[in-house]
This record gives sequence, C-alpha cells and structure tokens, in this order.
Amino acid sequence: MDSILIAVPMLTEAFLHYLWRFRLLQAPLFCVTGEPVMVIQPGEYNRDGGPDFINARVRIGRTLWAGNVEIHLRASDWFRHGHQGDPAYHNVILHVVDHCDREVTGGGNQTIPCLEVHENYPPGLIDIYQTLLLGKQWIPCQKMVGETDLSVFRLWAPVLVFERLNARANTLRKWMDYAEKQWDELAYQVMATAMGSQINAQPFELLARSTPFRILQRHRDQVPILESLLFGQAGLLNPLYQERYPSDLLRSYRFYQENYSLTPLEQGIWKFLRLRPVNFPTIRISQFADMIHRISSFHENLESDLSLRNWMEILRATASVYWNSHFTFERESPGKIKRTGQNTIYLLLINGIIPLLFFKGTEKDQAKFMEKAFSLLEEIPGEKNRLTFQWSELGMPSDNALMSQALIHLKQAYCDQKRCLECRIGMRLLKNQSPITDKHAIKPHDQKKQP
Repeated sequence: MDSILIAVPMLTEAFLHYLWRFRLLQAPLFCVTGEPVMVIQPGEYNRDGGPDFINARVRIGRTLWAGNVEIHLRASDWFRHGHQGDPAYHNVILHVVDHCDREVTGGGNQTIPCLEVHENYPPGLIDIYQTLLLGKQWIPCQKMVGETDLSVFRLWAPVLVFERLNARANTLRKWMDYAEKQWDELAYQVMATAMGSQINAQPFELLARSTPFRILQRHRDQVPILESLLFGQAGLLNPLYQERYPSDLLRSYRFYQENYSLTPLEQGIWKFLRLRPVNFPTIRISQFADMIHRISSFHENLESDLSLRNWMEILRATASVYWNSHFTFERESPGKIKRTGQNTIYLLLINGIIPLLFFKGTEKDQAKFMEKAFSLLEEIPGEKNRLTFQWSELGMPSDNALMSQALIHLKQAYCDQKRCLECRIGMRLLKNQSPITDKHAIKPHDQKKQP
C-alpha cells in the first residue's frame, strides 16, 4: 500500500510576529510554568535593533509587567542569536515561542517567562498564510486580491510611496559623495540616469560621473561641444565614420579629452536591442545635451516652486539637426524632429525631479519640498507599463503616478519578498479568509473575565 504524504504547514517567526502583533492568540494562555498570561498591550513592533516588541504590558499570574517581548520559533534561538550578552534584551518580560526547549535568563540572571504558542490561534489561519507564502503566481495573493476593498490600497498608497522615495533618498545620500557635495552635480547625475530609463540607466549614470557637470557648464552655450564631450565620453565616436557631423564631433572630443584628461566609456555598455528607435541612447544623449544647454542650474529649478506645466516646458528637449534624419551614426532614416515626448518627460519627473525634491526635503528638513514631490505625483497620469498593466488586470488600477509608484513598490518591496504579513492587503485577506472572530482575539475587555 502506497503511503500518503501530507503537507504540514511550517511555522515561521514572521507568522508568530503576526499572531502577537494583531492579538490573534486564543485565550486562555499560560506560561510553561502554568501561570496565566493576559496581554494588555502587545507593544510596538520594533523594526530596529533590539527586542521584537517594545513597551508591552502583560499580566503574568497576579503581576502586571511593562517591558519588551521577544519572539522566536525555539527558546534556544535566544542564545543562537546572541541575546544573552546584549543589554538591549535585559528588559524582556516575556519570551513567546512555538517550542520552549531551553530556559532563558535576562537582566539580573532572572528567568524570563516563556509562552508557547502551539496551536493557540484560529484554525485554518496557518494554511492560508502558507498558501500566500508558497504561492507561485505573479503575486502571492493573486487569486484573492480582487476580494479586497480598493480603499485599503488607496489609503496605504501614500505610505508606500513615502517608503519608496525614502529608500531613493538613502541612495542619493551616498551619491552625494560622487557629486562632491554639490547639488548641481548630484542633480545632473540623477537626471542623466533618468534619461537612460530602465534599459540604459546605468550607462547614463557612468557617463555623467565620467563627465563632470562643471566641465559641461563651461561650454553650455555651444551644443556641438556638449555633444562632442558626451558622445566621446560615451565611447560612441568611431574614427572610421565618414559623415561630416560625427567626424567633427570626434575631432572636437579629442581636443577636449586631452585638455580635461577624460577617459571614455566602453561602447559595448549601451543597449539598443528591444528599444524603440526614438529611445536609442544616441537620441537621448543628444536631447540631454540640449537640456544642459537650456538649463543653467538644475538645483535652482528645484528651489523654485514650479508647476507641472513649468517642468514640462523645462524638460522638453530636442535632438540636434543631424538626428532629424538619423537614429544612429551614419545610418539615415526618414526625416523627423526628435523631441522628448510627454511620457518621457513624465518619467524624467518621476525618476529624476521628484526623488531630488524629496531628498532635498529630507536633507534640509523642509517639508515643502516633500509636499511638492507628492503633489506632482498626484498630477502626473499613472504609468503604463507591464507591471501596472498586470495590476490593472487584477482590479488594481493606477489613476495617477502616486498610485502607479505605490503599486510598483508594493510588487517589488512586498509581494516579491513575500512580506504578506506586513502588507495591509495581505493582512486584510488573512482576516477575511480565515475564521477569525472576536472570540478568537485577546481583547482587554476579555481579559478582565479571566482569573
């Protein structure tokens, strides 16, 4: 007779955090020593170093304790994580575990009460959580997300965007070192990276770092020199070219390369495949040269309270005349003026100007810059790409860029990382899908009835 394998849901520490944080442990609860446990306040979830929950209030037996709570799968994890020698854990009042396999002591060598979770939570909850955790769909809750009230996401969206912009601000803080603490240099590097979009973002970043803004500023009145410097540094000028325009650019570049001791990039880093010709790096570099020609200081524009219309005008750039009949060097194409389109300008705002405004707000401690960043996102139409299209198919449309940026962050920072227990949609789905009722959750008014 063949044996039947039954999949047993596997508990995780994150699941125990979820149970504790949202009061889903079923009463009555007891320490391993037999003393009753009543949760007055589970405490604040601590994302930094130290115990998992701080400022908790727990009644153990007849004593009301105030302090911190630490959560592990096994009590012995306390020692595996090195908490026994860390003063930050001296004020732990309760150790919540699935299995208490060892006694743990805290400050003053006092034994820390241990609460075993076992299966003291609503039946079926672990199965639903496991479904989310092990799901192979595009997002873990793909089959259930349509059941969620869209207002849950709309209320959470600004928080998601704040997280996304704050993460970008942390990156820009490091970029400041490359920019030698100069705001104009930083803004130039960020805008260059944004010009590359997703495909050529890194090559554009390297181009900007290898071609300092202060050098380009000296020649901003002469677009041919700007183009010779940028195309030369990009490694895109070939001595075998026969047309006059690229030959002139190369001749000019060699002169300035020697004067400024410049080292060009490798031509092979640029990507042309699967790009529309209007988005080729050759076109974007020429448009970027025009942008530098017209914008004396990115930083001054950031300081001004510019409207979306103002920014649309500022960032509208046109490639030089040669590119009217070319997409790449020495290959003619039907004549057409190559200007940055509306969608390209929106992306320059989303990926360049708005992160810079937010970062400036954090560095200068001035909320007006962060507010302006959010205001612009609310005015810009939602992004149309593969990711936002898939969200829309699941009933999650993006009315504006604030919503589309929130959906992008939700997918990358939560769904892809299986952070379902930290996701407001995931938590709502778990609550709706599982047989959780008021009698399952430990509430203060319930605890008064317990001995």
